[in-house]
Amino acid sequence: SKGKFSGGFDITQLKLRTEGKPAPNVADFNAVLNALVEAGPKPTVAAIENLALGGGLELAMACNARVCTPKAQLGLPELQLGVIPGFGGTQRLPRLVGLPKALEMIMKSKSVKAEEALKLGLVDQVVPAQSLLAAAMALAGDIAAKRAPRVMAFYRSDKIPDDESSKRIIAGARRQAKRVKSVMPHPWLCLDAIEAGLMKGAEEGLKVERVSFDKAVSSAACKGLVHFFFASRQTATVPGVTDVGLTPRKTATVGVVGGGLMGSGIATACVMNGVAVVLKEINQKFLDAGMGRVRANLASAVKKGRLTQARADAMFALCRPALTYDDFGKVDMAIEAVIENVELKQKIFADLEAACRPDAILSTNTSTIDITKCAAKMRAPERIVGAHFFSPAHVMQLFEIIRTEHTPPQVLCDTLGLSKQIKKTPVVVGNCTGFAVNRVFFPYTMSACLLLDLGCDPYAVDGAIKMFGMPMGPFRLNDLVGTDIGVHVGKNFVEDFPDRVYESKIIPSLMEANRLGEKSGAGFYAFDAKRRASPDPEGIAPFLAASRAAAAHTLRSSQGPLPAMTQNDIVEMIFFPVVNEACRCLAEGVVVKAGDLDAAAVLGMGFPAFRGGVVHWGDQVGARRIAARLREWSTRYGGIYNPCPYLEDCAVQNRKLADGPIPGPDRSKL
Repeated sequence: SKGKFSGGFDITQLKLRTEGKPAPNVADFNAVLNALVEAGPKPTVAAIENLALGGGLELAMACNARVCTPKAQLGLPELQLGVIPGFGGTQRLPRLVGLPKALEMIMKSKSVKAEEALKLGLVDQVVPAQSLLAAAMALAGDIAAKRAPRVMAFYRSDKIPDDESSKRIIAGARRQAKRVKSVMPHPWLCLDAIEAGLMKGAEEGLKVERVSFDKAVSSAACKGLVHFFFASRQTATVPGVTDVGLTPRKTATVGVVGGGLMGSGIATACVMNGVAVVLKEINQKFLDAGMGRVRANLASAVKKGRLTQARADAMFALCRPALTYDDFGKVDMAIEAVIENVELKQKIFADLEAACRPDAILSTNTSTIDITKCAAKMRAPERIVGAHFFSPAHVMQLFEIIRTEHTPPQVLCDTLGLSKQIKKTPVVVGNCTGFAVNRVFFPYTMSACLLLDLGCDPYAVDGAIKMFGMPMGPFRLNDLVGTDIGVHVGKNFVEDFPDRVYESKIIPSLMEANRLGEKSGAGFYAFDAKRRASPDPEGIAPFLAASRAAAAHTLRSSQGPLPAMTQNDIVEMIFFPVVNEACRCLAEGVVVKAGDLDAAAVLGMGFPAFRGGVVHWGDQVGARRIAARLREWSTRYGGIYNPCPYLEDCAVQNRKLADGPIPGPDRSKL
């Protein structure tokens, strides 16, 4: 269908189940596969064009043979959605490719291409697309005439190890699954089904698979992952832009001003997806360094096997160096990516307006500055749009598109089109301090610092946040980003939101001592020559003591010992104010919908996908609990914890945060 064998089970049906809504009962489908497809009166051969994923591959494996095209991709990615293969995949795949490879494909959601599938025995033939149907029909005829064996994967055992070996291999996989079992039970449940089939036969394995699937689909992790799946695919739907008949103009060439880490990353993201780049710098030394970074980014992809050297060379050839704006008359979009200096940005945009075509999009990659300030010296300031990439820009998937009240819909449509060209997930946001991600997460580090000033151990805080599912804790993140960057960004929020910030002395004092994190060799952690982190309690002790002494005058509850805090207490005290700020963004119309904030939090800050995003997680906890705890903390520690009116409304009315404010006067920042 449309050039694909099958991309898998209809995930909208899975979404219905996670939301507790009626969904079609497909429990009998396995009986159909077993009785008719695999062991029916006529042999079956799957003709696989391109994709056979999830339920599509499970259907193909139930056939007696499989023929695919050279570009075919086969896999069982169900664990990415918090469930397990539910149509016999846990039983047939180990019997077709062997247990170790099956575990790799299922547990890591790793697909294989046609050539590997043929070597593994997952497919029987690889043929050109134009010959696919004829080859499959010929093979079916051979099986019917008994010139070729009729294979039923369900009953094969030739690739299954002996019981002791199987138990040893499964035990190894369980060690990995056990680490996440409390929050993500589906890997463990999947192993239950696989092991049952190996030890007790495929029939019994199929029964366990069905029970395990039902348990997985009712888990919080499945609800979160399915929610994130849909939220991340709906961010490009923007009322007034994508529903008014506009067509995005193709971006053939992008001009990037600034070849630093961010500018070179943006240039890399473009050339890797066939978009030509003019990379401008202010002198030859900086320009050579910028071009070198682009080359190094591509070389890294070659080293990891993601690109051939020939492809990397062709991509690099798309990036042209420039010391002037002479070639900017040809660009479809210009992206400014220089340091966060308003005067410098204003000069650049005045120059860009003069150098670029009138229909070219002019954008800034600023992460903190009001974009209208950047456009202050332009003749047509409405042309400017925010194009905020996350570092490293060629790796991170999120792309914040910031609009003002005057941004033309066509400009947004074209910028959304670029996001699709370079394979980014766009989120359209209003023009405010921090935009979406940085604004929602500004209380994250501030609240963590407040905990430090109250007496918490920074490494215990980081440990609790990592156990919650974040890639790292706030203090390790500070060291990765740079203490100086944290201080600079934090000032914007202190200036613009003075009533709801917490100003700790700890991070500024580390900056003054040149403990900048990884780049200086020390911050909250100490770093070796390979930038590996280790706790440094002795090194930060004097800074902690000084910060706590200063905070004793402002924290009204700092008298006496800090009550013992559990990991959950730490998580709530750090993330509840994040949810609170997300509620403010929803109330102000900073984003189109709650799902946009959820997708942005996962893709931009590493919020655990299995928790669905900050708003989804907030709804799982409940507005009443969050508002009550925030009120309690705000009386002790100040405005950073003061619950916003929208959160309070949801708590009183027992409404979901994701529902958004009840329509009233237009307060939209969009």
